[in-house]
Amino acid sequence: MRPLAIAFLLFVWLQIPAPTPNKAGKPKQQQSRASQQPADNDQRGTEQSPFVVKTLEPTKSKAEAEQEAKDRQQKTTNDGRIVVLTGVLAIIALGQLGVYLYQAKKLRETVAASGQQSVAMQRHIEEAARSADAMEQICVAIQSGNKAVMRAYLTVVVGSAVYQERRVGQGDLKFEAKPNLMNTGNTPARKVCIRRTASILPIPIPEDFAYPLPDVDAAGDAAVGAHLSYIMNVTVQDFVPDHEVHAIKEGNGQALCVWGIVTYEDIFGDCHTTKFAQSLTWLVDGTVYGVYIPGQNDAG
Repeated sequence: MRPLAIAFLLFVWLQIPAPTPNKAGKPKQQQSRASQQPADNDQRGTEQSPFVVKTLEPTKSKAEAEQEAKDRQQKTTNDGRIVVLTGVLAIIALGQLGVYLYQAKKLRETVAASGQQSVAMQRHIEEAARSADAMEQICVAIQSGNKAVMRAYLTVVVGSAVYQERRVGQGDLKFEAKPNLMNTGNTPARKVCIRRTASILPIPIPEDFAYPLPDVDAAGDAAVGAHLSYIMNVTVQDFVPDHEVHAIKEGNGQALCVWGIVTYEDIFGDCHTTKFAQSLTWLVDGTVYGVYIPGQNDAG
């Protein structure tokens, strides 16, 4: 705005005329004597005496000459002012052009910087997204780790057993297995359901044996506390011939077997299953010796 204001002031300055003195009145020209002469004489030329007309420039007065000189001086002054104004305007135009070029350069630099900043921001967003994903994975891992440390773990280990015995005056005993259900976790196992059975099976056990289980849960809505155990009593359905008892105790051709499935829920609401199967025999000193049947023991 400042260059435009300067140009406007110069334009106004050029429009102010230079002061001039009042024009002097022109004196009346005296009529020539020739015009005062009577016009009755014939002034037209003849072939013998031709009439010559000579054009004379009018004589200027001193005031007119001075006025013309002042007008020329004023025109010269105005022309000089126009030249000066033109030069000033040219300088202003060049300066404005320089300003425009500088602004264009800075604008390009700003656009380039904005592009770089946009790329950097995009990289920052991508890094932030990756960091968020990594943090989410870490949180999931921590949560899973906490669950793995705190949850209940039910497992079935070999316990004791009772062999068949006929007792006079007392009730007869059948073969009975007593596997031990243990919670090795740090929190209680809830909604514990146990399906188990025991039977006298041939040894070795046939590979196609299906290990059938009863349809109804043998235990209902039970719970096993942390680091506590639960004895599962499982009795065979029928008596065996008395002469076979000794061979069964030694695992000679037959043995007492027990198997089953335990389902439960931990404190986080997740469900788990433990599968077990054992073969039991008796040592000479009466100690029960158990073997985990291959492929039938699993815990989740």
